[in-house]
Amino acid sequence: MFLLFWISLPTIQAQDFPFSQFYANPLYLNPALAGSDYCIRAGINYRNQWPSLPGAFLNYSASVDGFSEFLNGGLGLQVSYDKQGEASVTHFQVSGIYSYRLTLSRDVEARLALQAGYGQRGVNWNELILPSGLSGNQTVMPDFFNGNVNFPDFAAGFLLGYDNRFFLGSAVHHPTQPEIGFFENQQYKLGMKLTFHAGAHFGGNDNYHRSYRSNLEISPNILYQQQDEFRHLNLGSYFTLSPFVAGLWFRHAFNNSDAIILLIGLDHEQYRFGYSYDYTLSSLTNAAGGAHEVSFSYVFPCSKKSKRPKAIKCPTF
Repeated sequence: MFLLFWISLPTIQAQDFPFSQFYANPLYLNPALAGSDYCIRAGINYRNQWPSLPGAFLNYSASVDGFSEFLNGGLGLQVSYDKQGEASVTHFQVSGIYSYRLTLSRDVEARLALQAGYGQRGVNWNELILPSGLSGNQTVMPDFFNGNVNFPDFAAGFLLGYDNRFFLGSAVHHPTQPEIGFFENQQYKLGMKLTFHAGAHFGGNDNYHRSYRSNLEISPNILYQQQDEFRHLNLGSYFTLSPFVAGLWFRHAFNNSDAIILLIGLDHEQYRFGYSYDYTLSSLTNAAGGAHEVSFSYVFPCSKKSKRPKAIKCPTF
């Protein structure tokens, strides 16, 4: 078993976690979303993927961001930590973000963002139990093994909004593809991730037909992500009847149908809470336990200045 672990360790894929509540973790999705709420916003996220299998995939994430009039853009800080499977491969990342606001016309607003950060990838030996009965911390690791890999990391993003009703964005993460291999002389890079997302808002208080009084808002959206050979497409919609939010998506991994995603949430003026469940459709079936995801964010009150930019209205879950 331990021999198999050593053989497989160099090939363990370093893939970013695919969050189902995309916009509840905005800085993780696209750095151009920093400052999109104008007031200071803080959020935490938790995802437990395949909990019924030994060594579930866990991710913890926290962020804070807000808009700066002086800098004419958004500032953000993102921290994330994940643990992947029984091998206990961990990944810690902290990043700073600046998103510049660009007003193209009365109805068109754009954001251009840069992100820089520090990453660390390691193996948690304390959670390994070897066939001899020894724990991982009682085992002497060979000299050619580097248990912690540190690397700089970068990202860039773009966001465009029209009339507070339509939006589209794109982002590129890990463009330098940093070296993250555990073994000396091993060429193993963190793959570049490409993200494209778009959506719209219909109904609600901003509906053009003033005679339509319902507060029901429907927000169809699409998300495509690609990292190395991993690709997936999400199609679905949010349904909001304030303060309640529901969502339904189909995630397709191109090689196979991946999951149906169900969301319920509360969207208050200052706080937002969401829970989502991924029902697995792939060959794993739902015996793996799907995936549970929880998000919470709080928007701090701030003054409504006359220079407040026209928001690019994106979903909050």
